[in-house]
Amino acid sequence: MASCLPEFIEALTAKRAAMEELLTILEAEQRSIIDVDIANLEQLDQRKRELLFSMERTNAACRLLLRKSAEELQVPQAESLSPLMPKIASPLRERFRGLQSRILELGEALQRVIAFNRSLLEGSLQHVQESVEFLNALFTRRSTYGQAGGMVSSTNDVRLVCKEI
Repeated sequence: MASCLPEFIEALTAKRAAMEELLTILEAEQRSIIDVDIANLEQLDQRKRELLFSMERTNAACRLLLRKSAEELQVPQAESLSPLMPKIASPLRERFRGLQSRILELGEALQRVIAFNRSLLEGSLQHVQESVEFLNALFTRRSTYGQAGGMVSSTNDVRLVCKEI
């Protein structure tokens, strides 16, 4: 058995826990977007940034432990956990498979929640843009088409429509 496998299990467990926490934060972010709770969004953003920073370190540790495990198990250039599975002892193999499947499930769930949050934010921004355009149309001077399609500026307080035949 490779000596770094228990450490690798710990790192993958930490990665799983971080992904579960991120999923919880993103779901809370979703509720805050819907409720337009800007203060809570800022708090969640800060927690999310800290968690992502932590996840970067955990991911780097997992990559390092993957390379170490591949060397110890004599699996050349393993880029993922799957090529190592046949060489890992049976009790540990089941733990690795469970962690691997849960991490993959969490990854898919994170992608779905992120895509939904993105669409919520894009919809909100589109609504704000349309509102700004509406208000700009109300407060700007009106113009009418005239003179063969050229824009003609209207004068103050005059609301006549110029008809050309």
